[in-house]
Amino acid sequence: MAPKRGAGSSQGPKAKVARKEVVVDPLDQAVGEVLSAIKRCEAPEEQEKLLLETCPIALRTLAEGRNPFAAQVFVWVQQLLTEYGNAVAAKGVKAKSVVAAVDDRRAEAAKVKEAAQATVGDCETKLSTAEEARQLAQDELKRKTAELKATLKDRSDAAAREAKIQGTIVEIESVRALVMSSDHETAGFKKIVSRIVSQLKASGGEEGLVACAARAMEAKERSAFDWTVINYILKHFDTYHATQNHELTDQQAVIVKIDEALLPHKEAGEKLGCTTEVVSTAQEALHVAEKELEQAKDAEGMVEADFMEAEVICGSCVEARVELDIVMGHFNFLAIRAEMVELPPEDVVQAPTPVQDSAQDVSTDQATVLAEVGPVPPVPISPARTEVVAEQKSSPGATLDNQENLWGNVPLAGSVVPGGIAM
Repeated sequence: MAPKRGAGSSQGPKAKVARKEVVVDPLDQAVGEVLSAIKRCEAPEEQEKLLLETCPIALRTLAEGRNPFAAQVFVWVQQLLTEYGNAVAAKGVKAKSVVAAVDDRRAEAAKVKEAAQATVGDCETKLSTAEEARQLAQDELKRKTAELKATLKDRSDAAAREAKIQGTIVEIESVRALVMSSDHETAGFKKIVSRIVSQLKASGGEEGLVACAARAMEAKERSAFDWTVINYILKHFDTYHATQNHELTDQQAVIVKIDEALLPHKEAGEKLGCTTEVVSTAQEALHVAEKELEQAKDAEGMVEADFMEAEVICGSCVEARVELDIVMGHFNFLAIRAEMVELPPEDVVQAPTPVQDSAQDVSTDQATVLAEVGPVPPVPISPARTEVVAEQKSSPGATLDNQENLWGNVPLAGSVVPGGIAM
């Protein structure tokens, strides 16, 4: 069984409502286009504000009824649009030059990058060679170290012995000077005596001399025996000092022989030091070359970025030029707009009465067809317009015949506006 239709199902689809066509007033459109253009011109803030405040009224004035200030507003707008057009043209020329030179810039950037890449490759080769040489030097030094292991130990022991002898000689000289200059009135005298006795024992002094050395040194009034003991102490230190100097000479001779045996090891170490320095220099040169290569790549990318930006600018300049041409058409329309001249009745052309068709029901009342007036072509602004308007305003008997050339009453660019703004 078929389902029942609802009560509203029998109604057909709703009829579409025709959109009401919006009629745009040419005057409002022209004024709006000019105001929008003023905002796009990026004029100084004060100038833009002044024009946006005055243009809505000034631009709507008829050429024959335009006061001097309104005429000056037209001059300001014309100059602003002209300067903007010149700026757009200059910007476009500069962008076109960038686009035209892109091939040369690409070639130059590629050449610089190739040179930087070659430098990096050369530095990498030098670094690899230097590292190989350093590795060979390291292996040579390890081999010499293994071969001369015992000799190296002898050299270390000899150096330690040499340092010890030198320290003993310095101590003997210091203690002998204390024996000669110290007495019981010297500050820290007991410690000095203890130091002298200790050095006397360490240097192999006779037991009897060591036993009486402290008493002889500490005596407030030294007897002949005390002085004899002190003289023996000095004599012992002198003998021991000479012995130590002789041992030092012998030890240094041993070190010289050991160093001769270790000469190959020394040369291997010096070679390793030189190769290490070469490696360091090669690494630094490679770092500089890699940095230059990165800069060359960045420069190559900048060429492409400039090219793309210039193409965008060229396109925007073309669009801006087209928009400006449209705005100038509206501006010229506003600049030369005059009051419609009423024709005498005998000059009015009546539309012919159409022939009625007997098969159709046509009303006998026919509408009068008015001739359409075409748009006024742009006319350059004439400096004489201002003088004519001033003369016309001063003459009470002015007629339309005298006003037919008043479309160009816009002052020349360069005049000064009230408030000190020069256009």
